[in-house]
Amino acid sequence: MSGFPLTYKEVGLLLGGLSLFLYGILQMSLGLEKAVGSKLRSIFERLNSSPFRGLVIGALVTAIVQSSSAVTVLTVAFVNAGLLSLEGALGIIFGANIGTTITAQLVAFKLTDVAPYFLFLGFILLFAGKRKYIKSVGEAIIGFGMIFMGISLMDSSLHALRSWEPFHNAIISMGKYPILGILTGAGITAIIQSSSVTTSIVVALASKGAIDLASAVPVILGANIGTCVTTLLASIGTSLSAKRAALAHLFFNVIGVILIFPFLRGFERIVSLTSSNVARQVANAHTLFNVTWAFIWIFFTKQYASIIKRILPGEEKIYRREASFLKPQLLNTPSAALEAAKNELIRMCDLVDEMYKLTMDSLFQNSAQHYKDILTIEDITDGLKASLINYLTQLSTDSLSEGEAKELNAILRAVDDVERIADHLTNVMEKVEAKNSERIEFTEYAWKDLDELRKLIHDNIKDSFEMIKNSTADHLDAILQREERIDYKVRASKEGHIERMKKGICNPIAGLIFSDLLIDLERIGDHCVNIAQEFYEVNTKREKALLR
Repeated sequence: MSGFPLTYKEVGLLLGGLSLFLYGILQMSLGLEKAVGSKLRSIFERLNSSPFRGLVIGALVTAIVQSSSAVTVLTVAFVNAGLLSLEGALGIIFGANIGTTITAQLVAFKLTDVAPYFLFLGFILLFAGKRKYIKSVGEAIIGFGMIFMGISLMDSSLHALRSWEPFHNAIISMGKYPILGILTGAGITAIIQSSSVTTSIVVALASKGAIDLASAVPVILGANIGTCVTTLLASIGTSLSAKRAALAHLFFNVIGVILIFPFLRGFERIVSLTSSNVARQVANAHTLFNVTWAFIWIFFTKQYASIIKRILPGEEKIYRREASFLKPQLLNTPSAALEAAKNELIRMCDLVDEMYKLTMDSLFQNSAQHYKDILTIEDITDGLKASLINYLTQLSTDSLSEGEAKELNAILRAVDDVERIADHLTNVMEKVEAKNSERIEFTEYAWKDLDELRKLIHDNIKDSFEMIKNSTADHLDAILQREERIDYKVRASKEGHIERMKKGICNPIAGLIFSDLLIDLERIGDHCVNIAQEFYEVNTKREKALLR
């Protein structure tokens, strides 16, 4: 390494410190995810209505996990899952840009001196803690200690760079030509996918006198752009709304850098007044820019979302996750609450009916196009089942008539059956995915059997759901007759499949998938019969009561 100022030992300290820093961020994120991940998700889900609340939560969560990339990627994932709207996501994204400045501030405050104590505390909690939550907090604290131990190792290896001429000339060039600094910061951050690492290294260099404020600020601004690469990569293959969130993140950071670029020298003069310490000035520059820019944009969230939607136009299906009819105030009027629960069950039925159509389209078209929507609906039905059961168990049966009490029990049982249909449809979709990934083909006989079953089962789904919607008892006989045909067809299909296997006509793996599909389809038919029988008695008594 002739001419290079760092010894092999110092290079090792630099690389080892960088590795420890990156691993510390990962470890801290994982520990916090285990400790409070479910709580964070529930908080994120409530942020659609308030960008300002999203700004605060985004800043706090990012400050805690020390990774704006992790928070923005999580935000894109929530948008993709339908848990967050674009407007709700923007507040979190703006807040994440504020929260990420905490790392540079902590580095400038020299927390490296107490890093070993955090490691020791984390170790005690991890190995002495009896509760899983305590152990997870211990993992997070160990990660926090690793971050600053890594910085300490890097810090101890950088002092010789000050006198190395090529590095000195590069720093001067970035001071003279800020665009080079911006490109450098963006490039480094895009490669290591962490703006925290880039800004921390710059602050550490400034603390050693190896870089001045004029050269450091462009690199930090570039890091804001480079961190968008992680979010853009995370949006590949996601929904239109998720892609919009990733694009909004990119434009937010790029436009901010473009707008401040002509006023860079004035901005540096303002920052220089905040401290006499260059490292503190660099950290303050990062904070001042990100905080100011976020607070300007938060007032124009709706307008910004509209612009992004124009840049990436298109419509996509939005499924409402939360219950629509289960109002707490109706519980004081049990009959009204029962009607509300029935309406929510009907909405659940409509979702599952759509899920059946999407699943059958996927099966017969050999396509995974609807896979995300199917999984989304299945997740929604799980949530609606829990909401309906919780709501109905709060009802006082003393205030219900005998007929209403039986209807309540029928609704409770039907909720379970409808949700189980959704589970079996998810199983079918998983078989479709396995079939397509392995490029397995069914025989024409198998397709003919599946097509006949598809029509029979869909008719039973429609009629059983109709008995809930219209309080009719008319369809039970037709459903039972079709159920006999379904059972017969499934038995005949299995026997035919065994014969084809013996003759070598059918692929053994295709045969396994085909048999699993038959099982799931038969069970869907069984749940339709359950629903029909549950509501037949309720609806028959209602019709008789009306005739009196």
